[in-house]
Amino acid sequence: MSGAGLTGGTIAVTGASGFIGRYLCADLAAAGYGVLRLGRGAGMDRQTDYATPGLSEALQGADAVVHLAGRRMTREDAALDLAPFWPPNVAGIGDLVAAAKANGLRKIVLASTIAVYSAGSGMPFCETAPARPINAYALSKLMAEAHLEMLTRAAGPAAIALRLAAVYGHGEKGTPALMRFVDQATAGQQIVLQGNPDTRIDQIYVRDASAALIAALRHPTATGVFNAGGGQPWALREMAEAACDIFGTPGHLRIEHTGTDAMPHPVMDLTRTRDALDWQPAHDLRQGLLDFRKTRDAAA
Repeated sequence: MSGAGLTGGTIAVTGASGFIGRYLCADLAAAGYGVLRLGRGAGMDRQTDYATPGLSEALQGADAVVHLAGRRMTREDAALDLAPFWPPNVAGIGDLVAAAKANGLRKIVLASTIAVYSAGSGMPFCETAPARPINAYALSKLMAEAHLEMLTRAAGPAAIALRLAAVYGHGEKGTPALMRFVDQATAGQQIVLQGNPDTRIDQIYVRDASAALIAALRHPTATGVFNAGGGQPWALREMAEAACDIFGTPGHLRIEHTGTDAMPHPVMDLTRTRDALDWQPAHDLRQGLLDFRKTRDAAA
């Protein structure tokens, strides 16, 4: 295979046991790729501690790597404390690139986040807009993007950072708003909205996120930063109503406070990703939730 685009070969996936990783590994295999599932725990194809020596061994035989591993923000984390995110999310990029170079990998695809943007970035969020991270986790992902670009700029491998909107689907933790709504609807509980119901979130279904990562792998020349979102922001009211309809009882929703202020519509501009990577989301909110339920029921 010539160039940096991979339509076949063996793809290593770090964080393969995670939410997105499980979908991506299955989708890569279905598309005809060989898959190396990397992670710290048992059950992986190859275990690694993510230091350079271990990664160098784990990446043997791979043509490219999709880097999903890293530390996510939790409720216990101080919003502005970078310290816990620095080693796994930023410094770890150096180990990854060194191991990739040692094994002659042709491409690295990094999963980044919409959270590198904020209102100061302007809307819709565009890859060329100024980044304004909203917390320390988002800052660590922005630094990871820059670290990856710096280390691969001169001698490769080709590198893409894919900024993902809020990802939802079966297997995701129940803390994001949409996932809480699904859990409450499934349990037969009434969903109560206590904030402005027009607060909006750019959501991407996990199968669309997986498809975007594969599109990044396949492109023969594209490098740099790309957005991957749902195509439009969904209001909390719309998400709660859809969760009730699909997972629970239609109309089982109460709004305790209705804000009067106009709410921003944070959404990522997908023009560059559509034009360069030939990707756009295949699921709107209801389509994603319907497939979510189908996948959940099949796994039960």
